[in-house]
Amino acid sequence: MNAARFPAVMAAAAHGRILVDNAAGTQLPDLALERMQHYLTYDSAQKGPIFSRCRATTDLVEEAKQEFAAMLGVPVAQVGIGLNGTTLALSFARLIATSIQRGDRIVVTAADHEANIAPWLWLRRFGAQIHVVPVDAHGDLDEAQYRAFLARAPVFVALPWASNTTGTAFDVPRLAKMAKDAGALVTVDAVQAFPHFPLEISAAIDFLFVSAYKIYAPHVGFWYVGRRALERYVKPDDASVAGGDARYWTLETGTQSYEALAGWLGTLAYLREIAPTPRQAMGKIALHEAELSTYTRNKFVERSDRVKLYGRPADVDRLPVFTFNVYGMPSDELASRFELANIEARVGDYYSQRLMQAIAGEAGGRAVRISLAHYNTNEDIDRCFDVIDGIFSERESPAQSQSEAPSDAKPRRRSAKR
Repeated sequence: MNAARFPAVMAAAAHGRILVDNAAGTQLPDLALERMQHYLTYDSAQKGPIFSRCRATTDLVEEAKQEFAAMLGVPVAQVGIGLNGTTLALSFARLIATSIQRGDRIVVTAADHEANIAPWLWLRRFGAQIHVVPVDAHGDLDEAQYRAFLARAPVFVALPWASNTTGTAFDVPRLAKMAKDAGALVTVDAVQAFPHFPLEISAAIDFLFVSAYKIYAPHVGFWYVGRRALERYVKPDDASVAGGDARYWTLETGTQSYEALAGWLGTLAYLREIAPTPRQAMGKIALHEAELSTYTRNKFVERSDRVKLYGRPADVDRLPVFTFNVYGMPSDELASRFELANIEARVGDYYSQRLMQAIAGEAGGRAVRISLAHYNTNEDIDRCFDVIDGIFSERESPAQSQSEAPSDAKPRRRSAKR
C-alpha cells in the first residue's frame, strides 16, 4: 500500500503531520486528482448526443455507474449517482412517503449515523410511527427488541452496515432477511462499510447508499435499489418525462458533478494497480487494514486501565475505527493534545448522538476518534499512543514535567502550508 500516491498524505508528512480522520473522509490518489483536473481543463461539457464533448460526458457518467455496479456485483440498471449518502437517503424517504399511511411502523436503530435515522423520522409527518432499536453498552443491537419490533409488522426497516463510531460491522445479510421476512422494505447505510471490505448485496436489501469520498474518491454518492423497489418507486409521473428516464426526476436529479465522476474513475484506476479489479483491491485493502486494526487493538488492551475504548472489547475484531477517552480528561482537552502533536484525529459524537449517549454517556456523549485507511502505518499508530502515554507520564511525575518545561514554551503551530 503506497502512501506516496496520495499527495495530501505526503504533504502532511512533510510537515510532521499524520492524518487519522479517515472515517470522516479519505484522501485522494494522484490519478483521481489528475482525472478531475483534465476533465475541467479540457472536457467540461453537459451530457448530450452528436457533439463530441457532450458524448464524452455522457459516456463518463455511464462508465461511473457501470464501475459502481461492478463493485457491488449488481446490474447497472439498479444503481445511480447522487451528492452523498445523506442526501440520497432523504431522496428515498421522499419517494416512499407517498406510500406511508397513518399508523405504519418504521424501525431504525440507535447504532446508526443520523443519515440513516433523520430521513425516516421525517415520515412521521405522514403518520408513521418510529421505533428505535436500542443498543447495549458495546453499541451492539438489542436483538430481542429488534425481533419484537419486527413482530409488529413494520413497513420499513433501516439498518447500519458498519458504525463510524465503534468500528463494528453488523451482520446485515441476516438482519435484512429478518426484516424482509417480516414484510418490510429494507434500506442499508453502507457508507462506513464500503471503504473497508467488498460488499455482498443480498436479495433482502431494497435500497443502499454510499458516499464515495470515504473510499479515496471525490465528493459524490452512489445508490443501489432492488428490482422490485425500483419498479415501485422509481417511475415516471408522466409518459413524456423529460430525458426519458424516471431516475432523473427521483433519485438522480439535476446535473451531476462530472469532474467528481472523472475523479471516481481515477480512484478506480488506482485500485486496479493494487489488484486486477477494484473489488479485489478492496479485499487486499481489508487484509491490510485488519493488520492495522489488530496492532491498534493491542495498544488499547495494554492501556485498558487508563483508556476507555468504546464499542466491543479491544480483543475483538473491528474495522480500523477507534473512539475513546482517557480516564479523568475531558475529550476536548484530549483532542487538543492530538492537535498539538500534529495529529489530525476527530472529537465529538460523529452524527451518531444516540449511540454515543448510550455508550459514552459518562463523557457527555463525546470522545476522540482515530480512524485508519490503507495508507496509514504502524508508525502513525505509535504516534497516537505517544500522546496518550505522555498524559500518563505527566500524571505520574507532574513536578518533573513542569520543571523540565521551559518557561516560554509555546504550542507547536500547525503549518499553514499543506
